Amino acid sequence: MDAAASQDLTIMDLTIMGRPVPPELVGDLAETDDRSLGVQLEERGYLLLRGVLDPAEVMEARHEVLRRLAAVGEIADPPEAAIATGRSLRAEREPDLGAFWRSVSEGQALRRVANGARMRAVMERLFAGPVAHFSFLWLRAMASGRASPLHVDHPYMNRGSDRLVTVWTPLGAVGRHEGPLYMVEGSHRWRELRDRFEGVDVDAQPGAVGHFAEHPVDLAQAHGARLLTTAFQPGDCMIFGMFTAHAAFDNASEGGKVRLSFDTRFQPAQDRMDERFSGPNPPAHGGKGYGCLSAAQPMTAPMLKR
Repeated sequence: MDAAASQDLTIMDLTIMGRPVPPELVGDLAETDDRSLGVQLEERGYLLLRGVLDPAEVMEARHEVLRRLAAVGEIADPPEAAIATGRSLRAEREPDLGAFWRSVSEGQALRRVANGARMRAVMERLFAGPVAHFSFLWLRAMASGRASPLHVDHPYMNRGSDRLVTVWTPLGAVGRHEGPLYMVEGSHRWRELRDRFEGVDVDAQPGAVGHFAEHPVDLAQAHGARLLTTAFQPGDCMIFGMFTAHAAFDNASEGGKVRLSFDTRFQPAQDRMDERFSGPNPPAHGGKGYGCLSAAQPMTAPMLKR
């Protein structure tokens, strides 16, 4: 079978919350070119950067995380294969689940990738000057059958700079069938999206959310948009703004392989920073710290909204 045919089969198999995605709704993310990163971010709502991080450092961070998950029984031996056991000793061995996930999220190898010189150089190129980042990091381990819901980031982190961006980084290769990130084409320009989410603050308004009630397939079809994705390699990352709708396809990997990734946030250094996610012990949502993340729950727990 040639590469094109294999890719077509992979596209045919993509699902979101178990629902097949029509192949005509799937498109390829555009890679960045030599033009201004800021211009391209404004045009597309995202940046796909290939090989800007050190692949060896990315894989070191990946193995660091997997070893921690193996120590609580969630990853089988050898940890490097990233195969979920379907069992967990996390709650039994770690009575404070938030503190445990914070310790995993603050691993030295992981932070070298998330906040290191290569990442900083990319962000300084984007903002054409000094940058700052949240100390809080969103680390995710997606077992087979799991995915992130469709959402925009603004309602979750809008008390600081209006130039804040998200950086999504896969920890290892992620094939199209392994739950890769996708962007909803052109969503950063939808007036309807701004009307729905701008100014919403999930910590200040009871019941407020940043995710969509509509299924992504229905939303894309209603707007004549596609769900843009790709296969990722160690060293790749995605950058996007607070109003670009995004999520992940279902992880349909065979054998229970876990997809690892993390989000971090950068902004110009002179801008005000959202106090919930900065400092040595960021309170995050609801003052729960890392305990606010669904990833802080054992990998066998039901998937939460965020």
